[in-house]
Amino acid sequence: MKKSEMNTLKFIADVHLGKLARHLRLLGFDTYFDSSIDDNEIINLSISEDRIILSRDKEMLNNKRVIRGYGIRSSDPREQIREVMTRFDLHNYMMPFSRCMDCNGLIETVSKDSVNEYLPPKTRQYYEEFFKCIVCGKIYWEGSHYENMKKQIQRLSG
Repeated sequence: MKKSEMNTLKFIADVHLGKLARHLRLLGFDTYFDSSIDDNEIINLSISEDRIILSRDKEMLNNKRVIRGYGIRSSDPREQIREVMTRFDLHNYMMPFSRCMDCNGLIETVSKDSVNEYLPPKTRQYYEEFFKCIVCGKIYWEGSHYENMKKQIQRLSG
């Protein structure tokens, strides 16, 4: 896959693949997920936003309106991410921690002063670097969970 193609590769995960969506976001891949939308809405969004549908629902994937889709075989979220990483050859395109795991928005570096009032006291005391989702406003920092997340990224990316 060419680098230019990778920059436009976007996914939409069906309602049964929430963990897969979070894993893809953690690795930096644009992945739409909303547990309240139905198959028809997924197909419509896939068409209008040029997203690849990720689903275990063969009936939806066989719908003649589906332009691009991939049938996830495994029910295990860790195996699902390996499937997607391999199928779309994503290993060289990961940008971990660049997307919000909650809403899929991009994350940017922000000054401590700009988020200081929203931080827990100990976080304010011990950390200096902060990041914020430009969509939902969630604040991130490299806290005690950061090393565990880096290990998770290594496991997920295989």
